[in-house]
Amino acid sequence: MKNFSKVLALAITLTLPLISQVSAQDKGLSLKDNMKQSAIILKQITASINDASKNQDNAALVAKMSVFMEAARLQSPDSVTNGSLADYQALLDQEIRNLKDLQSAFLKNDNAAALSILQKITSVKKEGHDKYK
Repeated sequence: MKNFSKVLALAITLTLPLISQVSAQDKGLSLKDNMKQSAIILKQITASINDASKNQDNAALVAKMSVFMEAARLQSPDSVTNGSLADYQALLDQEIRNLKDLQSAFLKNDNAAALSILQKITSVKKEGHDKYK
């Protein structure tokens, strides 16, 4: 029964982004709003990264953040020129992959890996802000 609960929780966590994505797109958030929501969630995750009892909550927060990143990927900042759109999208693709890895680390209760991945996310965020903000 315990394994079934874990599988059920994983299935719900993995499908949540799909449901949430429709909600985020329906709201028609701007790029600025998508990034702001992502930053708020990132701060929440950062505050509890070392608390293993928060791993399930953090996995759900990562799923939520992924929705905002996916929406942002479809948007274009004013600073993107014709040649840099692909670079901008590649940077967000990298961030989305990092978020999937982070969610997986939380679901496996691997806080050391989660911390390492969080540092990658922060690094990519800084790079993106340096190039496109």
